[in-house]
Amino acid sequence: MSLAAGVLVAGAALSGCGKADIEAESAPDPGLAEDQVSALWIEREIRLHTLDRMIDEAGSDEVLVNMGGTRESLFDNGVIVTESGEDAVVDWEAGYQDGDLEGFMVQLDKDAWNEGAPLAKVDSALNDAMYHNEVTWCGETVTGEEFVDAYMDEHQEAFDTYDEYTESVIDYVDCGTG
Repeated sequence: MSLAAGVLVAGAALSGCGKADIEAESAPDPGLAEDQVSALWIEREIRLHTLDRMIDEAGSDEVLVNMGGTRESLFDNGVIVTESGEDAVVDWEAGYQDGDLEGFMVQLDKDAWNEGAPLAKVDSALNDAMYHNEVTWCGETVTGEEFVDAYMDEHQEAFDTYDEYTESVIDYVDCGTG
């Protein structure tokens, strides 16, 4: 076990939380008051919906190939699934041909993701997806990263609830005002 992981587990033991509690991250934003929505949660939400729209616009093969190796984390944790909603299985070691990553979609229901999905890895992969793909459907073409940043700059502290943010994100990704 690394030193950082050991400190985290030791701190959890002292605070009464078990390692499973930390890894499961059952609440979207542990440590915040019940009525607070964290910037990380908001950013994850906008990235998920933007990735979903990117796949609708350009196809999963193009978008997933563009994002590189971190896409595996999205597959492994049930964030990217087949169009029928089943877990996506890709033999990364065998490689893949052009078109092999067609027919996938984003699982927007986080409760359907694999239990204990490491959100830091999911967030990193979503960030890579934004960095390496473009938003082409809302006027001027921009990177997904620029699109997400623009939402965060304008709306980060604009709402009080998860539902309000989700509604705003969906509207924004559909080229509304958010």
